Amino acid sequence: MYRHILVPLDGSPLAEQVLPHVHGLAANEGTTKITLLRAVPPVFTTSVDYSGLMASDISDSMVTLEREAETYLEGVAETFRNEGYTVETEVSAMPAAEAILDYAESHEADLIAIATHGRSGISRFVFGSVTQKVVQMAPVPVLVMRPKATE
Repeated sequence: MYRHILVPLDGSPLAEQVLPHVHGLAANEGTTKITLLRAVPPVFTTSVDYSGLMASDISDSMVTLEREAETYLEGVAETFRNEGYTVETEVSAMPAAEAILDYAESHEADLIAIATHGRSGISRFVFGSVTQKVVQMAPVPVLVMRPKATE
């Protein structure tokens, strides 16, 4: 039933707690493809004129963040690949919720498996809830896992 599982990760141990659930689902469902996605949106808007060295520094920083994201995802992917799963990795420059929704729709994912950070109150207001946006707007079923607190 779930041939293609999309797994958004942000690099945190909390987000990674969804991985055993993805593994279990993939094993039971005969999943043929797992995609690990990490969003690395630009820190600054493009409407501001960053000239000279500062623009170069920002560009270099974005390239560095994207490479770190790719390295991180490939490390996670290797675990699944060693068990025979087909795993793709994707780094997006879009904001997290938009990246997840866009990828799920344009690449025909059958399920989005995501961990929530469980923020509430002012923290949720300031940072927003990626998981909430995804659940409300996803074109496919969403498995939401609330992870245990990490040390």
